[in-house]
Amino acid sequence: MIADRARLRVMLTSVARTFHVGPLADCFFDPATALCLKRLTIPDATQPRTALCEPSRCPNACITARHRPAWQHAAHEVRTLLKERHLSDLQHAALTTELHRLARVIEAIDPAPPGPIPG
Repeated sequence: MIADRARLRVMLTSVARTFHVGPLADCFFDPATALCLKRLTIPDATQPRTALCEPSRCPNACITARHRPAWQHAAHEVRTLLKERHLSDLQHAALTTELHRLARVIEAIDPAPPGPIPG
């Protein structure tokens, strides 16, 4: 979920969920819908598993303008990898798909502040 400051404020007033700060998204943890918990072999619904986070897919994730630099950095890294000469067609296709996914997330975040565009 992409959220502006007003939506974030409303979400923070909910006592039904626990708020966890993250580098790519913040998490309003709800064990019933957390994608990270679906990948666990030993169920433990007490907290999110950030290493298994899928912020562009999980309904618990909240991506804000504060997260934009991390997403932009990831897109820059993918563009750098796409410049490699010895990529297989499969690698190129996977990286291109990932770049499109990152671009959709970045575009959905509220407009970028004026200034130089990274990467």
